[in-house]
Amino acid sequence: MIIGAGQSGLCASYFLSQAGIDHVLLERARVGERWRSERWDSLKFQFPNRYVRLPGFPYDGDRPEDYMGPRGIVDVLERYAEHIAAPVRCGVNVDHIRETTQPSDDQARFVLDAGSHQITARNVIVATGPYQRTLIPPLSEHLPRRIRQLPASAYTNASALPAGGVLVVGAGGSGVQITEDLIAAGREVRLCVGNFKRMPRTYRGRDIMDWFEELNLTNQPVLDRDPSDHSPLLTGVNGGYEVDLRRIVAQGGQLLGRLEGVNGEQVTLGDQLMTHMQAAEQAYIDLVSGIEAALHARGDDFGPAPAPPAAPGPMPPEPPKQLNLADAGISTVIWATGYRVDFSWLHCGEFLPDGMPVQQRGVSTIPGLYYLGLAFLHSARSSFFWGVGEDAEHIVRDIIDNG
Repeated sequence: MIIGAGQSGLCASYFLSQAGIDHVLLERARVGERWRSERWDSLKFQFPNRYVRLPGFPYDGDRPEDYMGPRGIVDVLERYAEHIAAPVRCGVNVDHIRETTQPSDDQARFVLDAGSHQITARNVIVATGPYQRTLIPPLSEHLPRRIRQLPASAYTNASALPAGGVLVVGAGGSGVQITEDLIAAGREVRLCVGNFKRMPRTYRGRDIMDWFEELNLTNQPVLDRDPSDHSPLLTGVNGGYEVDLRRIVAQGGQLLGRLEGVNGEQVTLGDQLMTHMQAAEQAYIDLVSGIEAALHARGDDFGPAPAPPAAPGPMPPEPPKQLNLADAGISTVIWATGYRVDFSWLHCGEFLPDGMPVQQRGVSTIPGLYYLGLAFLHSARSSFFWGVGEDAEHIVRDIIDNG
């Protein structure tokens, strides 16, 4: 039994079918639901279209260097499900999964409660993804009632928001792209910035992911991921470009420090913005230096390292330490503060204090229970659309080996 029919669940289905193993995918809504209902209108896939590929299903379009929107991703997933004849059952929400009592070697190990139905399974692959619950800090409860609050996953476009300024909290990929989308729509926007990384969109004439893949930087096992390690900023909007927060300043937006406190209309902001900006510049230098070192170690001679691209704007001014939301005309706060997993419905297996399951490349400590599609499940590639298939193949091999 596979729970979830996004790219992870469909990859598992592909390898199970290849192995001749009967299975069913249970999907709470529709194939690729999060790509349908939890993405904003202007979003583009972070990497070129040629990276929108799945096991046994390479990219087959005529725009390999363009960047696909959510509707394009959904189309790929729908065509993939049809191509592999995935046995998907849509509209089935799994409420609970528990172990059966004293199963024998040839019986089901798990019971799944789905509404009024009970389903048994010998093996369960949980492929519900890493974005199960929006992570909104408790201080949100102290904002004035007049402020409209919404997570990044609920943002669609600027016209759907009340008139007035917008405060975006979180400078990851979602926060930055939403901020730029709002600025393009003529809205007054302020972005609260914490840790972030900067990297080139292209380097030496190639997309940065091409270098990561060629130099095997995405396939190294992640043994101890630093929770403060934030995703780099990359965008495919307007043909793809290098994201630098100075662009937001140049476009008329305002950068603020990390949101640290809320007392009604008054918010308290951190004073580390400049430190974070400088750290992002250093991260850029470290990355390209690492690529150059790897090329040198291989004996490749591409000539001298290229000069870094011109900055898209000046460094931001020193931000205030306090902001009055009413005085600033802010009517909306968008929380782009990340997500967390929620396995409260899973009544079996072991979990870490942060809610992540105890597993080894998706294989849990409970026979027959597997996880797929979690960020950094095994390597950086585990988090990518085109990389999850390798983990799916590993899990199916374990199912074959252990029945």
